Amino acid sequence: MVHAYDFYKPKLDSEYPEVDGPLSITSYVSAVDAAYTAYRKRHAKAKKLSAANGNGDAPLNTFSLDDIDYPVFHSPYGKMVQKAHARLLWNDFMSNPSHQKYTGVPNAEAILAQPYKESLLDKTLEKTFMAVAKKEFETTVEASMKCARRCGNMYTASLYGGLASLVSSVEPADFLGKRISMFAYGSGIASSFFTIKVKGDTTRIKERLDLVNRLAAMKVVPCQEYVDALKLREEHHLKNNYTPAGTTDNIWPGAYYLESVDSKYRRKYGRVPKA
Repeated sequence: MVHAYDFYKPKLDSEYPEVDGPLSITSYVSAVDAAYTAYRKRHAKAKKLSAANGNGDAPLNTFSLDDIDYPVFHSPYGKMVQKAHARLLWNDFMSNPSHQKYTGVPNAEAILAQPYKESLLDKTLEKTFMAVAKKEFETTVEASMKCARRCGNMYTASLYGGLASLVSSVEPADFLGKRISMFAYGSGIASSFFTIKVKGDTTRIKERLDLVNRLAAMKVVPCQEYVDALKLREEHHLKNNYTPAGTTDNIWPGAYYLESVDSKYRRKYGRVPKA
């Protein structure tokens, strides 16, 4: 956790937050590094204790992406997830540069000698590891990107939208026993890295979610409709004596919606009938 004004909302009379774009990106990347490093240290400590206690010959080698079947990330947008995955690979490289998978990394010695703060801003470094990670990204990360690709930034929900996407994309028989890593992030900033082991049949979850079909059924509208909707929100932000305009035809069955705000700012909600 670090104090940073990367993405925040100081003006409550505004519908929108303040964003420092470059700082927001470096904050995310540095959080990936910090959370992943903390997890690996705990993992190494646990393995060392296991071996010391006589519970078997626990390996003391560093935890890496090779120990993860499916990495899932907080997803503000797709390219950021690609950068995050590449950054995990950079961390693995820095820990074990002699590994055979890094034989094609250009300028390896210069990368190893580079100061950490410079690495956060180095676009060449970023592109290098995105290229190295490309095939692995397509086979391990892309399955968790269905919600992000279709819905855009869901903020906190994006990580669990990624998990839902993954569960909906992988056949239950192939999923059993697999390890999923989860990178959670919040501006300001705080982050965590943890893993999940699939120990049961995910068929029922996949069927109940029906996520692939639901995403495919989403109505696609011109960008101007989205712009108009944002303008409407801006015009009525913090207003009272207000009745929303628009139709409820596109709201999910069973969902609640705002009917009105009275002179005392009391809000009244309606509910769309369940299907």
